[in-house]
Amino acid sequence: MAARDDDQATLKRLVALRRQKAEQAFGTAKTDLREAKAQLDALQGEMAAIDAAGADYADVALSLRFGRSAFLMSRIDAQREAIARLEHVLHEAREALKKAIHSEERLDAG
Repeated sequence: MAARDDDQATLKRLVALRRQKAEQAFGTAKTDLREAKAQLDALQGEMAAIDAAGADYADVALSLRFGRSAFLMSRIDAQREAIARLEHVLHEAREALKKAIHSEERLDAG
């Protein structure tokens, strides 16, 4: 009986460690996603500032503006793709955390 209790205690410690790791991964993914969204907002704000100021430029400035706009659009598209990847990572981390919590609950109940 003592061996079974030791095995149960070891299993509980392993599941607790798995849950801790899942919580850390979830927190990191959440932070990364929040930062990526903030970067996207900054890029979109810069793009809006260029568009708002566009009416006052001469032809040379307009060509520079459109070059900058194209660059910003490519950065915005890349940032949106990064956000989509991070949302997937966050989803996977959330699922891993759910599994760890479920395992822990089953061990506590059984």
